[in-house]
Amino acid sequence: MDKTETTALIVVSIMIVMDYLTGLIKAAMQHDISSEKMRNGLYHKISFVIVMFLAEIIERAQQSIDLGFSMPIVAPAAIYITITEVSSVLENLGEINPELKNSRLLTLFRSNKTGEEE
Repeated sequence: MDKTETTALIVVSIMIVMDYLTGLIKAAMQHDISSEKMRNGLYHKISFVIVMFLAEIIERAQQSIDLGFSMPIVAPAAIYITITEVSSVLENLGEINPELKNSRLLTLFRSNKTGEEE
């Protein structure tokens, strides 16, 4: 595993933990802690971990076995999961502290791109 892949796995792991913790804090603050919601959230997080392991296995296999394709998988999977988790953490923080919801601080994390060319 190279440095990029290791870093990607670490970042994804940290973001998963941050999302789960901020979701738990939000639920506690709103007096809405539910074991069913926590369990479902945990299943969701576990699925991201499994995706990362699958990506790592496929990326390693490509080095020894002709799978019919050869492309990086770990970094794109990590990017997708990280963006998803950052978005969720920001939503949770906005619910925990409404002053942050539309603050300049959180706008640092948002993209102004609309996908349209000028």
